[in-house]
Amino acid sequence: MNFRILGTLQAGVDGATMPLGGVIKRRLLAYLLLNANRVVATHKLLDVLWPDETPRTARKMIGNAVRGLRLDLAHGAADTRAALLTLAPGYQLRVEPDTVDLFLFRRHVERGRAEARAGDHVAAACTLRGALGLWRGAALADLADGDLNWPELDGLESERLGALEDYFEAGLAIGRHHEILGELQTAVAEDPLRERLSGQLMVAFYRCGRQTDALSVFRRIRSELVEQFGLEPSRELRRLERSILEHAPDLDVPPAPVAEHHKAPERTRVPTLVEQQATRRPDAPDARDASSVSRVPSRVGRDHRRDHRVVPDPVEDGDRQCTSHRSTPRRTRVSVVLVWVRHDLSDDHDLDGVQQAMADIEAVLRQQSTQNGGTVGPVTAPVFSAVFGIDNPRRDDATRAVRTAFALRDRIDGSRLRTHPSCLRLHVAVVTGDACLSYLPAHSGVPTVTGDAVDRGFRLLAMAPRGQVRVCEVTRQATESHIAYHLGPEPPDGWEAVRIRTGAVHDVQEVRSPEPSGSPDGPGLPQLTARSL
Repeated sequence: MNFRILGTLQAGVDGATMPLGGVIKRRLLAYLLLNANRVVATHKLLDVLWPDETPRTARKMIGNAVRGLRLDLAHGAADTRAALLTLAPGYQLRVEPDTVDLFLFRRHVERGRAEARAGDHVAAACTLRGALGLWRGAALADLADGDLNWPELDGLESERLGALEDYFEAGLAIGRHHEILGELQTAVAEDPLRERLSGQLMVAFYRCGRQTDALSVFRRIRSELVEQFGLEPSRELRRLERSILEHAPDLDVPPAPVAEHHKAPERTRVPTLVEQQATRRPDAPDARDASSVSRVPSRVGRDHRRDHRVVPDPVEDGDRQCTSHRSTPRRTRVSVVLVWVRHDLSDDHDLDGVQQAMADIEAVLRQQSTQNGGTVGPVTAPVFSAVFGIDNPRRDDATRAVRTAFALRDRIDGSRLRTHPSCLRLHVAVVTGDACLSYLPAHSGVPTVTGDAVDRGFRLLAMAPRGQVRVCEVTRQATESHIAYHLGPEPPDGWEAVRIRTGAVHDVQEVRSPEPSGSPDGPGLPQLTARSL
């Protein structure tokens, strides 16, 4: 059973939303979720449920609501992680953190801030964006009417704003001031006295060449602080204003991150399951002789970061070398499979096993996407991707993408993740839509896919339960004749893809690379085992 409070209050079982009854029972569940895994005294519940005047039968009403909630929780009997206990001096709602969107949000924010502290602002921006995507509006928006003044709700809004500021900070650190400018303006308009937001908007305006707008932000917040509170802006904000007036060099756009393979040219070879020839699809318009196609090495540098890029072999041309790939960005319709691999870092964790498992997961994704006519995107662990429709778009690209997601999930779950459920967690999403394909030198001809469709994919990843394949509405409409879906939840959560429909398994002709005889699981990919963990 899963619970959602970052928006309207919702509870669901197996992807289906569960009715929660009257306002007393809903408020009781909401407050217990805000204090999940902690005992809440009965007198505290009386205060929060009836802030003005407590009726005589209030304790009986709480008892009835508790019995009703226990019956609701019984619908998730196959999943015994949620339980409402009677513990003196009140009640405790015991849940797993992964089943409540608030705790998922906090975990993602903590991870994003750790990535930012480590200097990995690209990963931090991605993680924080996913965390913010869990919000569907004001927390408990359907319950937070005039007489519901819970301090916990104010605290949640402060947490959201703090994460939003950290996301903007990461975006500014990697030169995405144009992309975040609109969101920054909206955030400042909603909270005009929040100085950090105003400072970030000033920096974004300045880097966009709008110095006068940046200074106008400072004048506006200074005027409001002086008029309302008799206060001057903080020292940091005043210093930022002087830097803008002086065109200080530290306000310039930061340099783009250096590609990882440039940072660590010497790499130690790590044995993996993937050491095979990656063959371009035979129907691709720019297919070349197999001699120009490289191996797919999986390597690890001294900083333990992996590099699984497809690196074309150099082509000799006189005294120079070149790689044969496109360089012109273009817009096209694609389907994208996104795979997010999460794992715990306990003291006794086998880091070598995690490294091996990550390489195995990419190997399976590469094999399955190749069989279905897709292309594995640049690796930015812990998120892997496969793109369908790059070179030769097909009408069934979305179906091929969902089939690849099924194959990956079933292959991994059936071999290792069930053996170590607390170690690795796999989340899979499939999205379809227009995207921009950019060909960056560091990615050796493998396009980087960006756009609204990919952004939707990351939001789906953040909400996808472990082991499920979630798809967007566009993907569902394009594949519903081949793929069976649960009726709920609908977007923004995405649809849960259940199985390939009977009779549809042969409707899509697979695009396969040459395979040597051997294991039925695929070329060079023996069945994954728990030993790698």
